[in-house]
Amino acid sequence: MARSRSLGERGRRAGFTLVETLAALAVAAAIIFGAAALVHHVALYFDRGALGVNEAERFALAMDRLSRDFGAARFVSGSSEKAKGKEKRAAPVAFEGGPGRIVFVTGSAVGARAAPEEALTLEVEPLRDGVTRLVRRRSVWLGPRAGLRAEAAGDAVALLEGRYDISFDFARMDARGALAWTDRWKDEIELPRVVRLRLADPATGAALAPGAQFILWADAPAACAREGGDCLPGKTAAPSEKKASEPPKEPT
Repeated sequence: MARSRSLGERGRRAGFTLVETLAALAVAAAIIFGAAALVHHVALYFDRGALGVNEAERFALAMDRLSRDFGAARFVSGSSEKAKGKEKRAAPVAFEGGPGRIVFVTGSAVGARAAPEEALTLEVEPLRDGVTRLVRRRSVWLGPRAGLRAEAAGDAVALLEGRYDISFDFARMDARGALAWTDRWKDEIELPRVVRLRLADPATGAALAPGAQFILWADAPAACAREGGDCLPGKTAAPSEKKASEPPKEPT
């Protein structure tokens, strides 16, 4: 009897009570919830960091693409119609620009199937929830007879997308070398000297990319490269060199 009683007391002392078990479960649950919260915060900040890197990389790629497109802009006529009358006037250049869309001819070929010269369209498109994107489209440039046809452009690529306002400005250089800005460029006889991309916060209007300006290097058509070509409006070709005059004859 005494031996069996001692074995029963040892069995009761070897286990956990209900209170101890509940306390252990509570501690384990607290540890699990804490670890889950830590993992969640780490993953959240990692995603934000990765998103920031992706947005910065995308912006840099967009700026590089726009720089190449505008830098390779072609000084070509946008219409095959000839001016009537005796006065010789140059046809408008193939460049149409506004705050929300630009159409021009460029030689910045992208891809194996790209044409040597393409009619490029850059268009600002509003999306839902205040999101705006800048889309690049292209089509084969068929010459002045076909003209600039933005509706024929395809192969759409979203260069920028986010909650900001996107618009374009254009500048010409005056006689003093200063830039005169305007938000429209159409039916002009020359290309703009600089195109500025405006990215602004829709709430405050603060500029998000103040240095986004692109130079158009072409300031004359290709015909100007030919000797004696009368290519620029209002300007005559450089006079050809006169032949050296013969020395005066001595009187006989």
